[in-house]
Amino acid sequence: MKIVQFLTFIFTMPGLIASEGKQLVELLRKGNAHHDVGNYEQALEYYNKALKLDSVSGIVHYEIAYTLLAMKRYDEAAKYSRKVILLDSKQQQGAYLMLGSALNMSGKLQEAIQVYQEGLVKFRGLHQLHYNLALAYYDIGNLSKSEEALYRSLQMRPGHVNSHVLLGKVSAARGDNIKAVLSFSYVLYLDSEMNNAQELAKMLQERIALLTAPASDSLYVGLFPGDSIFSALYQKLNESRKADGRDNSFAVHLCSFFHSLDAVLDRGHPLWSNLYAATFHGLHASGHCEAYANSLAQINATSETERWVRLNQVKVQEMRSWIESHQPPQKMNQILFGGRSTFK
Repeated sequence: MKIVQFLTFIFTMPGLIASEGKQLVELLRKGNAHHDVGNYEQALEYYNKALKLDSVSGIVHYEIAYTLLAMKRYDEAAKYSRKVILLDSKQQQGAYLMLGSALNMSGKLQEAIQVYQEGLVKFRGLHQLHYNLALAYYDIGNLSKSEEALYRSLQMRPGHVNSHVLLGKVSAARGDNIKAVLSFSYVLYLDSEMNNAQELAKMLQERIALLTAPASDSLYVGLFPGDSIFSALYQKLNESRKADGRDNSFAVHLCSFFHSLDAVLDRGHPLWSNLYAATFHGLHASGHCEAYANSLAQINATSETERWVRLNQVKVQEMRSWIESHQPPQKMNQILFGGRSTFK
C-alpha cells in the first residue's frame, strides 16, 4: 500500500523577489509550469539553472526533489530532500514528508519511519507526518503502532479521509470488525464518491455481516486492543445474532448496528464514542439510516437497492442534507492509547 501524502507549499512572489532575485523567480516559475504538465526533464533543466544562481536555496532543492520523486528517481529525490533539511529552510516540513515518501517507495521502510519520527520532533503538529508514519508502520505489519499514529493524525484532522481509511484497514487486518465497520462507515459518510468507494463499501458489507448475521456463537471482548469500551455493544450484538426470522439485508444490519451504538456513547472516547458512535447513532435517530445504508449498497449496485434509491429520492436528499450539516469538528480531544496519552 503506497499511498503518500504530500504537503504543498505556496510561496509569495514578493518575498522571493526580495531574497533570491527576479531571475531565480522566473526560472522557478518556468520549471513549475513544466512540472505541472508532466514535462519533468524540462522542469529539471530550469531548476538546475536556478541552482547555479543560488546553490543554498531551500526552495530550489525542494522543487528538484519533488520532480525527481514524480519521476520515480527515489534515491536522487531522497538526496535533495536531505539537502533541504540540512539547509534548515522554510521547506523543511515538506522535505521530511518527501524524504520519507521516497524511502517508503523504494522499500526502505525502517529508514522512512526514522525520518518521520525525526520530523515529528520538530513538527509534532503536522498531521501528515503522523499519517505517513502510520502508513509505514502498516506496511511493515506493526498494526498497534500504525493505529497509535492514526489517532494522532485524526486528533489534529478529524476529517482526514485517508486516515479513516487506513484505520479501517488496520482494524480489518487484525479482525476487529467493530472498529472496521465504524471506520469504513465514516469514510463513506465523508465521501461516498471517492475512487475506491466500491472496495470500501464491499469491505463494510462483509464486516457488518460478520457482526450481525444470525449465528449461534458469541462475540467476545478482550481479543483486540482497547475493545473493552465496546463490552455493552458486544452484548447487544450477541443478543441480536441469536434472534430468528430477521431480514438479512445490508441496510437492516447496518441500521441495527447503528441503533446499538448507544452502548458506546457514554464511554467518552474522542474517536470511537464522540465521533463515530455519536455520528451514526445520531444518523439513526434522525430517521436517515435507511437512506444512508441503501445509498452505500447502491455503490456496488444491485437491482433491489437501485430501485429503492430511485423510488426514494426525497429521503436520499434529506439524508445528504443531514450529513452536510453534521461534518467532523476541526480537532478532537486528546485520545488515549494503551492507557496513556499519545500526545505527550
